[in-house]
Amino acid sequence: KLWQLCDLVVAGKPYIATHPDINCPTPNGFMPDIGAMIELVAASTGRRPDVIVGKPNQPIVQAMAEKTGVPLEAHCMVGDRLYTDIALGQWGITTALVLSGETKAADLASSEFKPDLVVADIAEMAALYRLCC
Repeated sequence: KLWQLCDLVVAGKPYIATHPDINCPTPNGFMPDIGAMIELVAASTGRRPDVIVGKPNQPIVQAMAEKTGVPLEAHCMVGDRLYTDIALGQWGITTALVLSGETKAADLASSEFKPDLVVADIAEMAALYRLCC
């Protein structure tokens, strides 16, 4: 299937990816995710996707606002990845980083993406939500 994908990409067919996550967590560690496949295809063909529709790209934000009818500034993205979840903040969404997943507190210093809020885990996020809402 990867061979066929590379042939289609080289032929100039539309190349759309869902998201740039490199790894996907599993109960036993990680498995390669779409971002790893994007890098494989780029190394083989010299071409990157024409568009990535999911996090952290604008199409997913636009679709969310249209689907919910709620202004972007009223949404909050809660996630554990700086380069996808927290990067959504560049489109006007409030972001909350949960440190119980991929990102560790030390990673914040070198990241171009800064969350609006940092919490230890989902339990802390839930407690904050109960306080304000």
